[in-house]
Amino acid sequence: MLWQEPKQFEIPDEISRLVGGHPIVAAHLARAGFEDLDSIRRFLDPNAYRETSPFELPDMERAAERLRRAVNTHEAILIWGDFDVDGQTASALLFTALSGLGADVRYHIPLRDGEGHGIHLPKLREWLAREIKLIITCDTGITSHEAVDVATAAGVDVLITDHHLLAETLPRALAVVNPMRLPEGHKLRELPGVGVAFELISAVTGRSSDDLLDLVALGIVADVAEQRNETRYLLQRGLKTLRQGSRPGMLALFRTAEIDQTELTETDLGFSLAPRLNAQGRLGNAADSVELLSTDDAARAAELAYQLEGMNARRRLESRLIEESAHSQLERDPSLIEYAAIVLSHTEWSGGIVGIVANRLADEFHKPVILLCEKDELAFGSARSVAGCNITDALRSCRDMLLKFGGHAMAAGLTLRRDSIYEFRRRLSRIVRDLAPETAEEPVLFIDGYLSLDEISLDLCRDFRRLAPFGNGNPALTLATRDLRFARGKRIGRKGDHYEMTVEDVRGNRQQVMWWNRGDEPLPEGRFDLAYTLRINRFKGKVEAVLELLDLRLIDPQPAEIEARPPAYAFEDLHDEPEQNKKLAELLVEFPDALVWREDDPDTEGVARTALRKAETLIVWTAPPGPEEWESALAAVEPQRIFFFGKIPPQMTMEAFLQRLGGMLKYVISSRDGETTIEELAAATAQRPGAVRYALLWFHQTGRLHVVIRQDGSARISARQQPASPAPSLESLIRNILMETVAFRANWRDLK
Repeated sequence: MLWQEPKQFEIPDEISRLVGGHPIVAAHLARAGFEDLDSIRRFLDPNAYRETSPFELPDMERAAERLRRAVNTHEAILIWGDFDVDGQTASALLFTALSGLGADVRYHIPLRDGEGHGIHLPKLREWLAREIKLIITCDTGITSHEAVDVATAAGVDVLITDHHLLAETLPRALAVVNPMRLPEGHKLRELPGVGVAFELISAVTGRSSDDLLDLVALGIVADVAEQRNETRYLLQRGLKTLRQGSRPGMLALFRTAEIDQTELTETDLGFSLAPRLNAQGRLGNAADSVELLSTDDAARAAELAYQLEGMNARRRLESRLIEESAHSQLERDPSLIEYAAIVLSHTEWSGGIVGIVANRLADEFHKPVILLCEKDELAFGSARSVAGCNITDALRSCRDMLLKFGGHAMAAGLTLRRDSIYEFRRRLSRIVRDLAPETAEEPVLFIDGYLSLDEISLDLCRDFRRLAPFGNGNPALTLATRDLRFARGKRIGRKGDHYEMTVEDVRGNRQQVMWWNRGDEPLPEGRFDLAYTLRINRFKGKVEAVLELLDLRLIDPQPAEIEARPPAYAFEDLHDEPEQNKKLAELLVEFPDALVWREDDPDTEGVARTALRKAETLIVWTAPPGPEEWESALAAVEPQRIFFFGKIPPQMTMEAFLQRLGGMLKYVISSRDGETTIEELAAATAQRPGAVRYALLWFHQTGRLHVVIRQDGSARISARQQPASPAPSLESLIRNILMETVAFRANWRDLK
């Protein structure tokens, strides 16, 4: 990347006094175009913002009057939503609000496979036969001309609430409420679908309901809406509602995603909650997510949230497989990367997942990416773009080749004939070069300011958080530190996808750095400048400032001369010892205070991983199940010497694992009032916590047991008599983790 140094501004004294804190904050606001005190106050404090009337949206008065009449006369109302998170939250918001007003209301969320975005005519006709009197679309409908005409001919009024790009003509609906009809710069123009739904309810009731803003905040972040004006204001208020709210569905999601509600940020919404809800829309029925977000039944919310966990795990697995497949195609044919837009296709990719992977590849290659699923004679899929290239405009220039397309500037869906892919790739690439030639250039990284390592602290993180929420239109500060060197690091994650490392400056100051999704790249050698974002990390009660690496700029390619440090512990490999039990007895005589770590071997005296404590000598009797468990053991014991026997437990099939765990859970129910922990069960089975977590979800989803997993990893198990149903996605995940454990133990010599 090319680094663009921070522009120097003369900050007026009154602005410096108002903003206070680190000078980078005031400088960032000046560079963002804030020139007066009032605009800065409105940006930093939602209480200083003046709310915009919902009636500034086109057709809002007509839509509100018609909906108010339908509520008062108990007409049958149908909400027609969409399956992404913006559509889910908008549907849940309208359903919750209208139900609270006493309306006769129900909702329909299309299936991604079979119906797709928009109003599916066969399904519409089914609903019209049920004597629906009013249809409200949310996050969809702006291109549904034929569907609107069919509904109108049947005597049903249609209110469209949407935010997608306008077609050449508007549907002949009673009202079309879409902020894209407003002039650029209007305070309501950036609203996503859930924001438009919120404004409609505000217009109907005459008030802005804070209890609905949790849904608005989630939809804004999930849809990557531009955080300006009213959209930012609603997000600020919505985050406050989320931190204090009591919506059962949200609380259930916080528990399953292990989110501290009181410390929740926009990052939790974008990287934890939104992917879970999107997984349902991509792989299942998003109507379940709408039920989760609108139900008042805490038990039902918990059940739906755990169902999402299984779906999300499947989504992660399929995403990884598609991404590996896409990279494999690019490695086999590097010329595909030379196009201005990368277009790839495969017969076995899932249409519900390719958009996620396309987004990652667009970030990686800094150019638009289209991933297509080939089925019969057609190819359909998703496009993701980069700043400066409106992908929907580019697709519009290829409309004669496309059977169907639509979307935003940064994302779109499309369908074309399978035999047109090659020519489509060539034409789209030419169009992208003409529309956005800058995307072919090296990306630029704008630096907000430089810090020294000794300046970085929790207080500084909190000071910078005043600029939050961060996201589209308000990115997190990009900071940099000069003249660093690598001190140490390790790969983390199930497949070693990430780096956790420590950097050091010339004065010996050190700082932890996270480098996401770069575990396959070599760590830097020599001296370098580091660009990063700064965040607060909370883990197991520990709160610290962490750097998230964005880019490295080498200033000295020679290997750094880092002081050699002696190994943290002495290590003796005894796995080939012929008489291991005798050798163990000798070691315990020589080191009477030694700690023996053993699992799945009750005949050997020792402790499981849950009972590890500090000790000078650690005897590893059983090979650990994975790298995280090994690292955790070293951190808990801090040994000076390790004797490694590394006995490998018998290989366990998924069926045997579930049978054994089921027996343990029966004991937990009968003897411990159903209380246990994931770590305890993992230690008892000598497996990884992930295998236990998915197995507990399997017992719950198949109706064999009722399972509640709490945020701290504890669990409550109770009996439940319910017909068993298959959970194939969970079974696949359990098998994968068990196989990973077998592979890790088979290669345990690399541990040291």
